[in-house]
Amino acid sequence: MRFKRHFSHPKPWILAMILFVDLTNPCELNAQVSGNKADKMITLSMQKRVEGASAVNGAAVVNEIQQWDPKQTAIIICDMWDKHWCKGATARVAEMAPRLNEVLNIARSKGVLIVHAPSDCIDYYKDHPARKTVLKYYNKKYDKLIDNSNVPGEKGAAWPIDQSDEGCDDMIQCTQGRAWTKQIDAITIKEGDAISDSGSEIASLFEKKGIKNVILSGVHTNMCVIGRTFGLRSMVRLGKNVVLMRDMTDAMYNSRRAPYVNHFTGVHLVVDYIEQYVCPTILSTDFTGKKQFRFKDDKRPVVAFITAEGEYHANQALPRFAHELMLHEGVNCEFAIGKPAMDGPGRHNLENLQILQDASLAVFFVRRVALEPQKMDMIRNYIKGGKPVLGIRTASHSFDAKGNVPREGGGITRSSESVSGFLAQWPEFDEEILGGNYKGHYGHLEEKTKIAVVPGMENHPLLKGIDPNGFGSKSWLYQNRPLRSAAARVLLTGTIPNEPPEPVLWTNYTKFNNRVVYTSLGHWEDWDIPDFQRILTNSIHYLLNDTGENK
Repeated sequence: MRFKRHFSHPKPWILAMILFVDLTNPCELNAQVSGNKADKMITLSMQKRVEGASAVNGAAVVNEIQQWDPKQTAIIICDMWDKHWCKGATARVAEMAPRLNEVLNIARSKGVLIVHAPSDCIDYYKDHPARKTVLKYYNKKYDKLIDNSNVPGEKGAAWPIDQSDEGCDDMIQCTQGRAWTKQIDAITIKEGDAISDSGSEIASLFEKKGIKNVILSGVHTNMCVIGRTFGLRSMVRLGKNVVLMRDMTDAMYNSRRAPYVNHFTGVHLVVDYIEQYVCPTILSTDFTGKKQFRFKDDKRPVVAFITAEGEYHANQALPRFAHELMLHEGVNCEFAIGKPAMDGPGRHNLENLQILQDASLAVFFVRRVALEPQKMDMIRNYIKGGKPVLGIRTASHSFDAKGNVPREGGGITRSSESVSGFLAQWPEFDEEILGGNYKGHYGHLEEKTKIAVVPGMENHPLLKGIDPNGFGSKSWLYQNRPLRSAAARVLLTGTIPNEPPEPVLWTNYTKFNNRVVYTSLGHWEDWDIPDFQRILTNSIHYLLNDTGENK
């Protein structure tokens, strides 16, 4: 979520605030100094998946902030019909439509072109001014240019769901056939809008209107949104800056088909595919300022992964882990992402933190990030709500942005980073929430750290299925002795030659009654250790379900 700053009077500290904006996000500095023009720009937080470092398998989730000129931007509403042949699909469209209409009203007020594309029922609108607007700009040259086949980025990609039965998820399968006559009435068509279900017509309109940026919304992601002649693939092929509004969509997926997951997980898997192979995605939050839309029947617990670190490839390892959780553990995994860098402009930021409002569990893998106070408040409010926390590796110094860095052998590297005083930090997060006592780490050794089960803890839920003889880890050992919480219970220790054992896995309870698990493991090679993966999966279950364990 982005936060705009407005100043009603010219005061001496404005220059300091401009410096603050520059340190957090260069785009916002441009917005402040450009005056009225920048005020009219739309700031979008784009999520996509890219091939990351070769050290870790799988794509990395990354975020990019872009500012779009609304006069060069259009939103296409795909097939939000009044009725679908599938009753469940009809109900979900009706549920989503009012929120989408709210988004359209806001976008329209900013100058965004709204294109209504209810396929196969355009004749209903033959006399509507919004239909005539499109026809007067039609250029037949686009008939040959429009192609809804796979884009080059999809070469070799495996489609994530089986939709061969057309995807009705109702208990009693609905009879297929045409049921729609028009767009659902909950979405209003206003003066200045356009109506078309033709990719060549819409491309001609965009050429005349100077549209460079396109947002796709509506249904269904795995069929029409991606594949219509005006869909994502066609817009990519036309060279548009195209994104999917991922919370303003649905899919036709029958959970009784492969990969045999919850309907909404099926939608999520299609969105993940689009982010990796077709185009980025955004949320309606960028327009409304509200948390993202969720269907009322989506009862999956939300696991919020909060990550921003540049050493252990967390934005690559966590998505791979999250994918397995969604497939096998029945949870919904969302990401709040920062720049995966150790330093440099834009590093002190996390996007999409509004997911914490719905989260059942927050997973932190962050390294030395300071945040705008409003964003830090989102994290504090989550903690104050008493909800569970899982901390991984650098979570012990998540929000200690300019602390001096302890080194092996007792040395200290002085912080050289300049962090604006307008940004909020939380250096006590380690002690207050995790119960830890991070003092740096030992040197990088060729031999592995020996991970051992603490005697008497063999039957703890977190260690279910773990080899009682322990395992080896490439993680250089963190120094955390002694822990600073009386409620902390150490389950695993790590040992290297000539040094006493250090705690590497423990549970904790906070003054807000948060149930906490922290592990200092998390080196990129740890994710290939079956016991480490099992510990994290056990942690998800332990934190989402009250086991009745005494505090």
